[in-house]
Order: sequence, then structure tokens, then C-alpha cells
Amino acid sequence: MTTNHSPRLAAGAPIRLACHAPLSGPMALFGDIPRAARARFDEVNARGGVHGHPIDLIIGDDRYDPALTPGIVDRLLATDDLLGFALCVGTPPHLTVVDRLAELGVPDLAVITGAASLAEPPRPTMFVANPPYTTNAEALGAAVSGGRGGVITYDTAFGRDWARGFAAGVGAAPIVRFLRADEVDAAAIDASVGAMVEAGVDALLLAMQPDHEVAAIRAGERLGYGPRWLIAFIDTVIDQLRPLAEGVTGSHWLHMAETSSSPAIVDHRRLLAERAPEVPVSGSSIGGHALADLIVELLRRTGPSPTRERLCATFASLGGDWASPLMRVAPRKDPARPVVFSDVELLQVEAGAWRPRSAMDAS
Repeated sequence: MTTNHSPRLAAGAPIRLACHAPLSGPMALFGDIPRAARARFDEVNARGGVHGHPIDLIIGDDRYDPALTPGIVDRLLATDDLLGFALCVGTPPHLTVVDRLAELGVPDLAVITGAASLAEPPRPTMFVANPPYTTNAEALGAAVSGGRGGVITYDTAFGRDWARGFAAGVGAAPIVRFLRADEVDAAAIDASVGAMVEAGVDALLLAMQPDHEVAAIRAGERLGYGPRWLIAFIDTVIDQLRPLAEGVTGSHWLHMAETSSSPAIVDHRRLLAERAPEVPVSGSSIGGHALADLIVELLRRTGPSPTRERLCATFASLGGDWASPLMRVAPRKDPARPVVFSDVELLQVEAGAWRPRSAMDAS
């Protein structure tokens, strides 16, 4: 039977955290987030842990299937001396358990999503890891305001978040093509890009998984169509598009792997090579490492005898005075929302790397 207790740790006892994530199945690339985080925790543990406590991250594989998530979370909740959850992956799976964790008062830290459906209403024991999708979309829209905007995205709550934010940034209603996520193929993407050409769209946001974004940009090249390309997910796009990626704009709160000369990225590559060689370097692995840094900092600030209540109070007090070297912006708890990243940095591909771009040319 699960009880709402806050474990009291003896000196040197492990800090046990848990998460659900897709370690297998079609979304397994997102399982690299907690895998990379665990590699970072292992490194911290080798140096003595946090206040003498090693961190133990227990990952339950739910294959990104919401039907599996509640049972996995039930098993994880039964773990002896479980302090809380951290780095749970995905909006649809986590929506099946978020209210239960909140009712139990269990810390629910750095949920891997930017969806409004998980940030509203606010729950005092949880926060989402990513900036809201609307925040990213609004920043991209503001960068191209004054033009004729368009969006190609999925016909889901995710897609509607991106379309709504982009409209707010542009300041006018964009042309939007909503695609059924389970029916996206080359023909659907080609038809959608063709519709943007006919509508005279000169700034086109692609809010889809990277493979679909890449397919749309290649479709534009075949049509001789060269809008200002904006993308939601920037991971792997440079590697896939190569020269075609030049000038593409995105936004993020992290440094990307393409910036290979960055000391933080060099250190990330070393971490994976030494402690998780099965995990490829990607935006997912970088995010896991950066969020592990955040969890370590929260535990450090919570003190040598962490409790659920103290840990929640600690993340509520984040004031933007600290950042992992892998973060482009510092985490700061929004007083009204369960969000610690309320800002993003505009990035543009220049010479094969994502580089900061404070504003885009209007031309």
C-alpha cells in the first residue's frame, strides 16, 4: 500500500528518484534523456554524491504508451525510501499519473514536456523541464513579424500550442496546416508545403519531429521555395540537411552537439564515452545531462537531510542565479506556473552550427 510519507535518510543512504520513460519502442530515443542523466549521477556519486548521499535513478520502461504508465508508476511508488520522481518523459504518458503524484505530495521534477496541458493548472509539487511550446513559438513568430506566416504541424494539443504561440509572436493569424500525426507521409508533407507556396507564406514554422521537418525543407527545395524556415525541434537537423540547413532558425534553452568546440559539449561527449557508451550524443542526451545538473543543484540546496517538502520548497525558490554549462538560459521558477525555463534563445544555422541570433533580418 502506497503512503504519502517523506523518507528520512540516514547518513550515506542513497537518494532514490524514479521516472517512467521509453527505453524501448518507437520513441526510445527519448529514453536517452534519463540514461544520460543517470550517467551524470554516476559521475557525481563517484565523487562522493550530494552531501554524502549517492543518487539512484530508477527508470521504468513504459514504451511511451499511456496504457502502461500508471502500472509502472505504481511499482515505482512502492520503492523503499523513494524521495520523488524526476525526468519522467512525455506528455501523453505523464498525463495519466500527474494528478496522482500531486495528490500524494510526491516531488515530480523536470517532466520532459513543454505542453500547456501539463503546466496548467499549476501543481506545487511538479515542474516541466522544457520551456512551454507556446514560448518557443512566440519567440520564433516575433522574429519574423511583419511577414506572411505559416505553420505545418500535427493536429494535436502539441500542434495547437505551437500554432497559438506563433500567432501571438507574428501578431496575425498564420496559415496553418494541421496533419494527423499517424498519417504523415511524403505526399502529405509535399501537399502542405505546396499549399504554403500558393498562399504566399514567406516565414514557415515546422513544428514536427525532425525527420518530418527535414522532409518539408527538402520538399521546398524541389519546388524552388525559399521561405524563412523556422523549426521546433532542432536536434539532428543539421546532420540530416547539411548545406540545406544554412539559415534555418530555431530556439532552445540548451547548447547543441553541433557546437563541438564548446567545452561543455566536449565534457558531455567524455561523460557518455566513459559512463554510457551506448547512448549517442544528441539533444536528448545533452538535455538529460543538463537536467541531472539541475537535480544535483536542487539536492545540494535542499541540504544533507532532504525530504519531499524541502525539495519542493527548493525548486520553488530557484531564482536564476545558477545554470549548468550546457544551458543557454538559467532556470528560474515562474511564480504562477510550474515552469523553470520561461525564456529561450533564438538560434540560426551558420557554417554548420547553431549560433545565437538575437534578431532575424526582415528580408
